[in-house]
Amino acid sequence: MHNHRLFKYLIILSCSFYSHILLAQAATDLNSANVAIHIAKTHYHHPVRLMHYFRDVWHLKGPMAEKVSLNVLKKYFADAQVCDNGHDANIVLQLEPRMFYNAQFRVFYSDITAKVFINSTPLPDVNAPILTIKQQAQQSGDLMIQPDFSMEKAYTKAVEKIMSKLQTDQAFLNALHQAKQNSTINNDSKALCAALDDLPAQKIYF
Repeated sequence: MHNHRLFKYLIILSCSFYSHILLAQAATDLNSANVAIHIAKTHYHHPVRLMHYFRDVWHLKGPMAEKVSLNVLKKYFADAQVCDNGHDANIVLQLEPRMFYNAQFRVFYSDITAKVFINSTPLPDVNAPILTIKQQAQQSGDLMIQPDFSMEKAYTKAVEKIMSKLQTDQAFLNALHQAKQNSTINNDSKALCAALDDLPAQKIYF
């Protein structure tokens, strides 16, 4: 009986040690990786209407989602840039932001879908990301009083949730580690970003 308990303890100890090694490697890969974000151009040109009883607000999702995402991602990655500036990106995150407002309860609801692509040569299939994550968040606030402040907080919460998923997703971590070890990686993300720009609307939104 004593030997059996000792054996179980050693197995648990070994698993714990191995898990710590994997987490340490994952943190190292993230901290030394560069990420570029891609947000469809339509979000920079076509605002959405958030409705209130007495006033409507037109919200341009692209600039705010970009600002928030870069601020969050720079805490986890070596660097984070938009696609046009991501000359040394290891991965590209295609972000699809949405924002809703409930006037009755005075709550902003953010919804962000992130599709993950490894920046490699040849280009990956833009119809087959290695991972898709959808996260939602909410933030109390009044559409009549500093709505941008509340919307930024709602977006930030959603992006933080996405990062929490990425940090523990083994498929993503394995792909990132392999990409960083691959000498043929195409560090300039412009080609991949251009391919994402060419996606038809139905492939972006659905």
